[in-house]
Amino acid sequence: MYQNSIAQNLEGIIGYLAWAMVCYLTLNGQPTNTPTGQILLFILVMGLLLFIVGFYFATRPQKARKSDKLIRFFAILTQFAAILLIRSLNESGVVVILSVALAALLPLYFNHLAALLGVLMLILVDFIFNQWLWHIPDAFIWTLLAGAFHLFAFRMTQRVIQEQEARDEITTLNRELIATQALLEESTKQSERLRISRDLHDGIGHHLTALILKLQYLTYTTTGEAKTEITEAHGLAKELLQDVRNTVNQMREKSTISFFDALDALIAQVPNIDIELDIDTSIKITEVAVTEALFRSIQEGITNSLKHSSASLIKISLKYENTNLLLKIDDNGAPKPSLAEGNGLLGMKERVHNVQGVVTIDTSNGFSITIHIPYKEEI
Repeated sequence: MYQNSIAQNLEGIIGYLAWAMVCYLTLNGQPTNTPTGQILLFILVMGLLLFIVGFYFATRPQKARKSDKLIRFFAILTQFAAILLIRSLNESGVVVILSVALAALLPLYFNHLAALLGVLMLILVDFIFNQWLWHIPDAFIWTLLAGAFHLFAFRMTQRVIQEQEARDEITTLNRELIATQALLEESTKQSERLRISRDLHDGIGHHLTALILKLQYLTYTTTGEAKTEITEAHGLAKELLQDVRNTVNQMREKSTISFFDALDALIAQVPNIDIELDIDTSIKITEVAVTEALFRSIQEGITNSLKHSSASLIKISLKYENTNLLLKIDDNGAPKPSLAEGNGLLGMKERVHNVQGVVTIDTSNGFSITIHIPYKEEI
């Protein structure tokens, strides 16, 4: 089921206006001067209320739950039943307005073929009532006219959904681009810090060591005032070498990659779903491949939940446990009896396996990804 707030708001306004109009036109001309008329009026009111209750549950703004798809399906059936009830008791063609409103809802909850078949069924039902129950003159012409409105409403909803999907896709690509850029900046900074630290150690460090050895030798081969000066120079050289070593150590300590900024960019403004993070921010990762494997796994987990799950919540946790980095990605979507792994999941497994990690996927209770990556850094 595709959840689209803009489309649902649009259909909500149209549906409530249609319901109010049908109520007025249907009940206004209903005779109530006989017991039969009063009973008929009561049944019509119940049918109209039944439709609006079904419409509310089909378009309510609550986020998806495991039972949400089933609730909305029965809400659609309730509206259809209400239309049949009202149409069987009232000859007025204004009831077709409710049918048009229902036709506009179908693309929100069914795929293209199923929604189109539903619209065609609504048109067929209208023709059956016009032709064989109420024997309306020019029933075929009136059905064609109503059918045009059905198809127009159906197409308009599809258009709104397609436009919103395109906007969501652009937003997702932009979010992933920003996140990837942040990760790339972190990796570049790490590589540059390591390069400078190696240059300091291998270049200046080695030259200072050689200088210290020569000065130490001179302290044994000279006498008088020159020996005092050489001894002072020897001490300064040793202090300088210690400063270089401290600088190298600090740069190596800071060469860990923090992908938390990239992760924040990745989860920012994810549409139609909430994300809860439980990340141990004390974790320090120095290997680019490990960072990328974790980051891309989270990215794939979010994408998978958005595209293939009815989840409203994703929980992401990252901890250090028993010399392993433990990443868990869980959503609250409906269970799936089987899983067909696409390129995204296969690529995620390949990245994790390249760093000697293990991926476990469970779909028995929502969609759950568990990743263990051996990592022996002090964190």
